[in-house]
Amino acid sequence: RAVQLYCVNLTEIDAVRPAAEIDPAYAAALREAVSAGVEVLAYGADITPQEVRLTRRLAVQL
Repeated sequence: RAVQLYCVNLTEIDAVRPAAEIDPAYAAALREAVSAGVEVLAYGADITPQEVRLTRRLAVQL
């Protein structure tokens, strides 16, 4: 199992996506990885000096 995990510390979002308008090569490579079976997960994270806590699952828009 291969997983790409994004930990996002923005509080007012429900989804993430590759910014193809900024880095089209990265967006294409991520889509290719997904086609090859890589699972992409994203979670909202609360970050403090003591810990990183994953608090909610975010949608991934490819």
